[in-house]
Amino acid sequence: MPNDATLRVVMLDEDHVMDLVRCGMAQASAGNDAMIRRFFAPEQCDPDRLYALAHGLSAADGVEVVQAKGDPLATARAQIILFRRGIVDGATVASCPDLLLVQRLGGRSDGIDLAGLRARLVPVSCLVRRTLSYTAEHAILLMLALAKRLPDAERALRAGAYDAVLVNAPDKVAYNWVGLSRVGGLHGRTLGIIGLGEVGALAARMAVGFGMRVIYANRRPLPPEGEAAAGARFRPLADLMAEADFISIHAPNTPQTKGLVNAAAIARMQPTAFLVNTARGPILDEDALYDALAAGRIAGAGLDVHATEPRPRDDRFCALPNVILTPHVAGGSRLGLLDEVGAIYDNLRAVRGGAPPPHDRVT
Repeated sequence: MPNDATLRVVMLDEDHVMDLVRCGMAQASAGNDAMIRRFFAPEQCDPDRLYALAHGLSAADGVEVVQAKGDPLATARAQIILFRRGIVDGATVASCPDLLLVQRLGGRSDGIDLAGLRARLVPVSCLVRRTLSYTAEHAILLMLALAKRLPDAERALRAGAYDAVLVNAPDKVAYNWVGLSRVGGLHGRTLGIIGLGEVGALAARMAVGFGMRVIYANRRPLPPEGEAAAGARFRPLADLMAEADFISIHAPNTPQTKGLVNAAAIARMQPTAFLVNTARGPILDEDALYDALAAGRIAGAGLDVHATEPRPRDDRFCALPNVILTPHVAGGSRLGLLDEVGAIYDNLRAVRGGAPPPHDRVT
């Protein structure tokens, strides 16, 4: 299409990342500047950096951004559909006669009518997100640190603790000289993933690389090809809690998942099992978790997300020796989102100019 023609971009969903994409395409203003600075805090980001990435895509350039909010009439007039979570099925595709691009922020293409879009020669881009890989990595990091008792080992070494018998070994190799017990690993263990979405699937594939067996709980099982791609097998949540050596929460934060991992679920865990949460704090009943950790009914936990953020300095969890706490940093630097958002803008500009999207095209 000519660059001077109006381009209608319809956003199917609303969240903080979609707000950032929209802000970049809006005219600079005090309100937008403040929102951008707030989003990237505590890191510094000049709002002009985001506006520069979106050059040529503002209202002044003839680009109209509409938030659908489930309005089928808004979607029907779309030339570009942009979303993170949602469905672009056959009915949606058929209702959009002017469609030029379907752009998802995320690497999965399920829920998109690829065949129908391919038949109409409409390109689809599913942008792989580095920040989601970082989150999956952090879940594995917490599992490793718990299994290998990393904080205990580091503290004991720094304190100069040692077992005299081990230090005086005749071969001069003082294996585990601080005398830690129950030091393990991931290989051969069972990982239970709650929520096999994009991050959960990434964590599953990483865990398979460590030699783990992976099971998962979802609202509904994935099709066989989805399970095969992730290397995971479905279990009802109650069974997963009882069977897994490590449990990692990756469910979305919705009213339906609030308190999903509750006292009854935690009570089913093995006494040697560990629980990790890198999703959102409200999904986990922290009172029930604290009771289980304090009583030694489970081996430990790793939390990057918390019921209250920031967690107070004198919080009860800070006194527990069998929990590892990190300050909601699993996704890495928020500045990394600039690369993801910039790739979306590149795709939009390319399609507007009649070229194929350069980033992560799947059809």
